[in-house]
Amino acid sequence: MAAGSSRETVQAPKIEELVGKLKEIQSGLKHNLADLQQKLATVYSEPELLASLENAKRDAESKANDLEAEVEQLREELKAIKDLLGSDVEKK
Repeated sequence: MAAGSSRETVQAPKIEELVGKLKEIQSGLKHNLADLQQKLATVYSEPELLASLENAKRDAESKANDLEAEVEQLREELKAIKDLLGSDVEKK
C-alpha cells in the first residue's frame, strides 16, 4: 500500500503543473482571440483595407489556378515525352 500512496503523491504535483499549464494556455488563447477580434474590427472599419485584402485574395487564387493549370500541362508533356521514348525510361 505504501507504493500506491507514494504514486499518488507523485501524481498530485504533476496534475497541479498540468492545470497551471492549461491555465497559461487558456490565458494565451484568450489574448490571441482578443487580438484577432481587434484586428478584424480594424479591417471591417476600413472599407478600402477590406477591398484591398479581397483583391489580394482574388489575385492569389487566380495565380494558384494558373499554376495548377501549368503543372497539369507539364505533366501531360512529361507523359508525352515518356511515351515517345518508350517504356524503357520508366523501368530505369
